Amino acid sequence: MHHVHRVVAVAASLACALAVSTWQARPASADAPEIFPLSKVKKGQKGYGMTTFSGTTPERFEFEVVGIAKNFLPKLDIILVKSDDPKMQVSGFWQGMSGSPLYIDGKVACAFSYGFRFNKVPLGGCTPIEAMKKEGLGTPRRGSPDVVETQGKAKGKAKAAVKKAGASAQTMTLPIQVATADEWKQLTASGTVDDAFARLGAPREPWLLSTPLPAPPARPAGGDADETMTASVPLALAGFSAPAFAEIEQLFQPYGMDPVRAGGTGGPSADGPTTFTMGGSIAVQLIRGDMSAAATGTVSYVDGDTVLAFGHPMFQTGETYAPVATSEVLGVVPSAQSAFVLAQPINEAGALVQDRQSMIMADTRLRHPMIPVDIYIKSGTGDQAEKDEFHVEVWNNRFWAGSLTGAAAANAIGLYLPDRDNITARIDSTVNIRGAKPIKFVDYLYSNEGAGGIVGGVRGLRAVVPLLLNPWAPVAIDSVEVKVDLRYDTNYGDIAEIRVPDGVLQPGKTHMIEVVLDTYGGKQVVDKIPIEVPTSLAGQVVQLEVVPGDSARLDAAPPVDVDTLIAAIRQLLPGDVYAATLYAADEGVALDGIAVRDLPPSALDKLYPGTGSQRAQAFRPMARTTSPASRVINGGASIMVRVAAIKK
Repeated sequence: MHHVHRVVAVAASLACALAVSTWQARPASADAPEIFPLSKVKKGQKGYGMTTFSGTTPERFEFEVVGIAKNFLPKLDIILVKSDDPKMQVSGFWQGMSGSPLYIDGKVACAFSYGFRFNKVPLGGCTPIEAMKKEGLGTPRRGSPDVVETQGKAKGKAKAAVKKAGASAQTMTLPIQVATADEWKQLTASGTVDDAFARLGAPREPWLLSTPLPAPPARPAGGDADETMTASVPLALAGFSAPAFAEIEQLFQPYGMDPVRAGGTGGPSADGPTTFTMGGSIAVQLIRGDMSAAATGTVSYVDGDTVLAFGHPMFQTGETYAPVATSEVLGVVPSAQSAFVLAQPINEAGALVQDRQSMIMADTRLRHPMIPVDIYIKSGTGDQAEKDEFHVEVWNNRFWAGSLTGAAAANAIGLYLPDRDNITARIDSTVNIRGAKPIKFVDYLYSNEGAGGIVGGVRGLRAVVPLLLNPWAPVAIDSVEVKVDLRYDTNYGDIAEIRVPDGVLQPGKTHMIEVVLDTYGGKQVVDKIPIEVPTSLAGQVVQLEVVPGDSARLDAAPPVDVDTLIAAIRQLLPGDVYAATLYAADEGVALDGIAVRDLPPSALDKLYPGTGSQRAQAFRPMARTTSPASRVINGGASIMVRVAAIKK
């Protein structure tokens, strides 16, 4: 089985020196490629380009300047070119060729970047190198040179991979940005952890498309695809089944990404290139290991440790960090619609640092850590049980890490659920957070429609989103582990109703209530579960709710910092229990992240803010009793019930 290459952090002093130099703009070196200025480009000029048709060695092709499109994009002119080179006659310009440097009089003029679909001749546009350098090198980076240990303590297979590969790279953690207040509101309007999870969709449904993502770049208005000169990036996927491929395709298409099953997972190779070459293939790695997702393009310009590529953006998210690797081209696939490259990443050789209108830029001195995700699958019981494991790393990005982790897990689980059979599963998931104890979850799930209904309920995967998108401080996730035990059975129950046999609840007593369940085949069963009634509810009419533990509302105040966020997430209940909850009609208050219950009305009036401050918020007290369930529980039910007054 293929194991991922995981790098080790260098000493803080070395990393700090690297970091300080990172944030300083540098002039071009003496041996930088000479640039042919846009001001001298004329219609009819001929030149040559360099791109990689196969393997890792760039080859030459001829082109001719058609003209210059002024302000094709804001403040950006584009050079229109065509090619009569025999090498281009079958495929034309293809996806993945973006960034190929074009030379006039032996000097690099531009990077091929835009093309037409359904075109009959190789015709497209290229971005002037001058503009790419100005935007890449001329834009200061906001990040500070603060350095922390990159991967924390490697464990298990990560340790073995590090030992095998050796600490070959000088690795440092690049700045991690937290969410803005608006992004946090997009995830959770009320500020509660419950709301954050709810915004990811129902617990038993796929949620990959529900995560808050960066706004996709604006697409040209009007016109058909073959009438508009556009940029697109082939996202080479490998190791994914058809359903998982479809999810990723839907996830990335708004961003000008074209997912293609085009190549393999690749991986480090002693025979492959370890540095970037102008005209060579470059891959931005979003997932690597037993599965791979890599945005593929071509290197436009290399000056020392600075690499410019693509000639257009990837996501156009500005200062952005991700691993970049050299890439092997397996071939070019001609297409009547739009040809594309078959490629796979090889050796990590730097880190993406800018993603802007005219280019992406990488720094070869840096390595950006990814999040290791280890998935263990057990399917069936006894001697017939199958066991397998998948080890990947996903892009350590606050917007994308959650969706990519979920996609990898869905792909692994889906391999064992191709027939959409009835399935129950126990899933143990662990999120290892740097500087804090691991967060652990146990989920019991049922699905009759395959992996989608299983992965949606794995709270260890869902928790990644609010952790990385919190608005208070960066959270470093060292790794995620998912252990899945799949059973082909129908041991589940849908909650149909709840009953209180005594009619009235007695304060200070424990009552046994009845939960009526609809089970497989239309049969009904009744489970008896306890509910403890506090004396503080005496004389009130309360709401009694029964749900599975993993669907229960969180009994915690809205978090006010990372510590209270993590503490709240830890209070989420496991999926193998009933959660019977009594909700009082009276209100309490959440003050600075702490739930204060049973306050008199006069105190509540004084604590409610008279301004827009959220220091004090209304909080509805609850009394909850949990008890074990003997089957997977779905749904929930609630009734109003009276609590007797205390007799004097």
